[in-house]
Amino acid sequence: MSCFNLIDHPWIPVRWRPEACGETPRMLSLHDAFARSREIADLDAAPHERIALTRLLVCVAHAALGAPGSPDDWEDFGHQLESAATQYLSRPEIHPHFNLLGEGPRFLQEKVPQTDESVPASKLFARLATGNNPTVLDHGGMTEGRVFDPAVLSLALLTFQNFYPLYGAGYKGRGPCADSNGIHCILLGRHLHDTILHNMVDAETLSLTASESYGKPIWECGSAAELQASTLTLLGRLVPRHRSLRLTSDLSGFYHRQKSLIYPNWEPYREPSVCIVSNRKDERRIVPARLDRSIWRDLLSIVALRAGDETNPDAALVLQSHREALENERVELWTGALITDLKAKILDTVESSFTVPKAIFSVAGRSLYSAGVEHAELISTKLYGAVRTYGSSLRNETPPVAEAQQHFWHQLDQRHQTLIDLAADPKPGLPAIGSHGADDLWTRTVRDAAQAAYAAVCPRTTPRQIEAYALGYRPLHRALYPKPATKPAVTNQSANA
Repeated sequence: MSCFNLIDHPWIPVRWRPEACGETPRMLSLHDAFARSREIADLDAAPHERIALTRLLVCVAHAALGAPGSPDDWEDFGHQLESAATQYLSRPEIHPHFNLLGEGPRFLQEKVPQTDESVPASKLFARLATGNNPTVLDHGGMTEGRVFDPAVLSLALLTFQNFYPLYGAGYKGRGPCADSNGIHCILLGRHLHDTILHNMVDAETLSLTASESYGKPIWECGSAAELQASTLTLLGRLVPRHRSLRLTSDLSGFYHRQKSLIYPNWEPYREPSVCIVSNRKDERRIVPARLDRSIWRDLLSIVALRAGDETNPDAALVLQSHREALENERVELWTGALITDLKAKILDTVESSFTVPKAIFSVAGRSLYSAGVEHAELISTKLYGAVRTYGSSLRNETPPVAEAQQHFWHQLDQRHQTLIDLAADPKPGLPAIGSHGADDLWTRTVRDAAQAAYAAVCPRTTPRQIEAYALGYRPLHRALYPKPATKPAVTNQSANA
């Protein structure tokens, strides 16, 4: 296809609201995504693709509308999003920059030397095998002449520029979204129109970061100096071009060069959808996603709103900017990340959706949720010790501690909404989670998960196994059923009795 413009041709996967009128195709053009944004329920894409698409839509919205001055100005902002965005994309100086092919400007591409052999286009897809990538679900990554549909390739190119880690000998940069495997947070609305507005950032909130400049989208930057300056601005980073590449005319591959734009990572710049956490040494870092740790365990870090002028804004800037929306009874949050080995290898993607109650932003709700996570982690360590004791008693040098941990956390991952619901209605005066006399649903859930995990990996069919089982279970039982913190004093009356 010689002509494919992302503004005019469908390539954005969406899910429609039930009341959508007319045709409801699976993919829309950039123009139609804005024009029909109130009919669209959500994007329908993989985690890293969703993040990249949201950033593109937010970037166009900022370029078309500007931004409010403070978090208090959102109520009257963005009602004309559909008309403003479509008019912006139709401008003659903007429209050509969204061409996928052609001799003129191209979307997230530039002219590069074509002397070397092209790289297979499958390299743009995290899920496909190319070179030494895993081939579990794909065995055709290096097939010569493998051609992709331009709609699919457009989404892959956008995602690649946002997320891909180190690539190519001697190249030091990476996509800004791949920094530290950060968890990205998206505030969802009733429809795509609201979701776009909910993930824009006001000027006052942006000023809390190292960069106070909105800047220009990359397609509005003309000179090399403007391009380099865009790497430290909000709009310049929302749709990055961290690799200098150019697709071949038959869409089977791309040419690239080593020299390209380098996007500084945290710090000095912070992406608007990532969250920050401080360790015990007061060192601040991005909250990372991990394959062995579900996102709900880091939910408090994700929603840690700025409490005053003296405190650091730890939550994602999009949450800081829309504090009033978080005062609703319940808020819909989507979180996700692409996980790498922090070098060049892509491992997996993760995502979680949360219906967050208003109370979790209060002191009582946060304290209760924090206590629930800490209790689960404490019992996890006790379970580890119990399985080790069981194995040692049987002279087993490799007891199944990993299997026990996996079994335990898998059960809690399936029931983490129990803790969220508990934090939604904190009741003063009740025993603390996991303490003596606690009978709340989360305490019972953790107790059941630990006992089931221990029983699953520690068989007790022989006398020696039964003895080892009892020996390991004893300290675990003490943690699951704790005694009172202090023993009551013995009175004369009780002694005589």
